Amino acid sequence: MSLMPFVVALEPNDLTALNEVVKQRRKAELEWLESARRLHGTRLLRGKALSQARAEIRKDFRRLRDLGKLSGTRDLVLAHQVRAELKRREMEQEYAPIPAEDAAAPGRRVGTGPRHYDRFGDEKTQLTGRMYVKLPGALGEQLTRGCYWTSAPAVTALWEWQGLWGDGPEVIFREAERRGAVTILDVWSAAMSPRPTADTILRKAELQDQIITTGDIIRAAVKRAIR
Repeated sequence: MSLMPFVVALEPNDLTALNEVVKQRRKAELEWLESARRLHGTRLLRGKALSQARAEIRKDFRRLRDLGKLSGTRDLVLAHQVRAELKRREMEQEYAPIPAEDAAAPGRRVGTGPRHYDRFGDEKTQLTGRMYVKLPGALGEQLTRGCYWTSAPAVTALWEWQGLWGDGPEVIFREAERRGAVTILDVWSAAMSPRPTADTILRKAELQDQIITTGDIIRAAVKRAIR
C-alpha cells in the first residue's frame, strides 16, 4: 500500500499527548496479540497447525486495524481520525485532481499566512512542534484534493482582493525588513499603495478563514485523538 507523507506544525503539548495515546494503543495491540495466541493455543501447536494459527491471528489483526479498533502506531491513529474529520466537514466526496501547475507550485497557498498558523502579525506562533505522519495514499490524496477544492473559491477571491488592494504598507515594510533594510523606494511604495477600507479588510479576513489546509485537518485529527 502506497503512503503519502505530511509534515505538520502543531502545539508541543498536543504532540506529547498524542505520543501517550499511541503508546497506550500499542500496549492494547500487544495485549490483544497475547490474548489471541492464548485463544489459539499457539504454545502447544507445531508445524502446519502453528502456521495456520499464526495466519489466522495476522488476518484478524489486520482486520481490526482496518476497522480502527487496533491502532498501535501514530500513522494508524491519525489515519482513523483524519477520515472522521473529513466526514465531519463533509469532504468525503469525489474531487478532481489538483491542476499540475498548482500541485507543483512551491510555498504556501494564498490565504495561509500568520492567521493560519495560530498567530497574528508579529506574534509568535504556538505551533512550534513538528510531526511527521504517513497516511494511506488514497486517504492522503482525498485530503489534499479536498482541501484544495474546498478552498478554491476563497483563494480566487483573495487573488482578486490582492489585485485591487496590493500588499499594503505593512506588508511592504515587513518584506523590506526581511531583506535587511527599508529603502526610499519602499517608503515611496508604501505611501502610494492603495488603502483598503475597514470593510474590505474584514472581507479579506473572512476569506482567509475559509481556507482549509491539510495541516488544519491533521491538527484537528490530533485534537480528536487526544481528547
